[in-house]
Amino acid sequence: MVYIAKKKVKGKIYLYLTKKERVDGKPKVTWQKYLGPEASIDKMGKSIDAFNAKTSFEIKDFGLPMALIHYAERLNFVEIINDKTIKRKQGLSVGEYLLIATLNRCIKPTSKSEIGNWFNGTYFADKFPEIETYLDSNAYTNHFDYLDDQIIEKIETEFNKKLISEFQLEMCNLFYDPTNFYTFINPKDQKLPKHGHSKEGRHVLNLIGLSIVCTQDGGVPIMQKTYPGNIMDATLFKTELPRILDRMKDIGIDAPKVTIMFDKGNVSEEIYNEIENSNIGFICSVRPHTQQDLHSLKGEDFEIFSLPNGKMVGLKEYGREIYGNKFRMIVAFNPNQNNWNGSVKMEKIEKKLKEVNDFFENRLNVKKWRNKDNVEAKIRNVLDVSDFLKYVNYSIEGNYGELKLNIEIDSYEIDEHIKTLGKSYYFTNRQDLNPREIIWLYRQQYTVEHAFKYLKMPNMFQIRPMFHHKDSSIRGHIFSVVSGLLLITLLHRDVVKQFPEISTMEMVAELNKIKLIKLKNRNKVEYKLVGIDKIAEKLLNFLNLKKYIKYN
Repeated sequence: MVYIAKKKVKGKIYLYLTKKERVDGKPKVTWQKYLGPEASIDKMGKSIDAFNAKTSFEIKDFGLPMALIHYAERLNFVEIINDKTIKRKQGLSVGEYLLIATLNRCIKPTSKSEIGNWFNGTYFADKFPEIETYLDSNAYTNHFDYLDDQIIEKIETEFNKKLISEFQLEMCNLFYDPTNFYTFINPKDQKLPKHGHSKEGRHVLNLIGLSIVCTQDGGVPIMQKTYPGNIMDATLFKTELPRILDRMKDIGIDAPKVTIMFDKGNVSEEIYNEIENSNIGFICSVRPHTQQDLHSLKGEDFEIFSLPNGKMVGLKEYGREIYGNKFRMIVAFNPNQNNWNGSVKMEKIEKKLKEVNDFFENRLNVKKWRNKDNVEAKIRNVLDVSDFLKYVNYSIEGNYGELKLNIEIDSYEIDEHIKTLGKSYYFTNRQDLNPREIIWLYRQQYTVEHAFKYLKMPNMFQIRPMFHHKDSSIRGHIFSVVSGLLLITLLHRDVVKQFPEISTMEMVAELNKIKLIKLKNRNKVEYKLVGIDKIAEKLLNFLNLKKYIKYN
């Protein structure tokens, strides 16, 4: 039940729109929004008695939906999708269905069968044509069939062109990364859900793979690819790099102007050769075991620099040849990483020593442990992990049945080893950047890592669960999720210019607070914004959202 409640504070009466429900058999206020002083409502000709008697109320989501609608309109979201898909004029278009699905993933993710109920509770429902068909799971399944890989490629290309012309998005520095998502799909004829190496440790479940390319400018996702979960990262990237190069050409960006960042899991001989042949710039991390001759470098061997975020890093540069290609090798020493790695190493060694001591506490000189060779074999078996034997001194003294064990950490050896920890290695062909600039640019890889973190959040985007029985439905679902991320990052890219302290999630939370109450009294309709605190009001004004409020 929704009603207007009065509260008297210091002699003045304030009005609240209140919802009361039964919880555990008892009435409880579950939702409340402030309307304002009763005096101001009276001035509008709506006394509290008139409200109760004649006025109906509807609470609409307003802030985040209308902000995203604004950016979808600037992107020509619906028009571009409709232009690249072919559907007869019947009911909502493919673009309109996908826009509703995309906004739902950003605002309040639901199952496809519940989108209709959610949609009707939002203010932007009035902006759509009258819906003659159902907003149910079957409708979305049918419209996802319009999206194959080729169609998505064409849609993304047009999106990219619009991002450059309308948003002046800088696309020269790109970050590429793949991941996978576990599902509970038991595939029959599907090709996408496959068993593979789960990056979340769910190896018994079928996986769906997703790669994303994000810009350094705002962390905006400009490309995505849904692929079978059993394809390895390096294998996938052999096909993805040419696709990225083709995309840049299609949107008018020359390869030499582009630098792509990717991690060591995507490295292969074919990739290095493709890079050399294309003249594209690159920075990639390198597996440490491939650079054995540099493992002995210590923190004291590096010149320390300060990065733009204030963090310190040590840098050294070398020349390297790999698969016949010559590249710059940058070795970075991270003092914070060194401290962390050192503490973890010590913790592991101490744990192993405790394991040895606990084992022999009541066993030494009992049965087979009276024999020196057996005791030594057990010690070596426990410590022969990650070369722990290098950092431990032990002695077994005495005769058969009268053995005495002494074991301790070799402080000098472990200290010298810890000094070599905290290093990472990078290849690049960029000759115009100094080592500090190269490392700083690569560290912006967090933009695509944040994208995956957002997609896996349970309260926004919610790429899981994927209860789909067709590959086209999986592909369409992921397209709508990534499209939601595209709109959110475009929105935050502008907001953070005015409010640099606000994070993406804080922005979303503040905009979600802004509700619109629709007050209908006979044939007269009025709207009142509620849920606006200081930050939300700043965002409301900055984004000029009041222009979307209609008055009858």
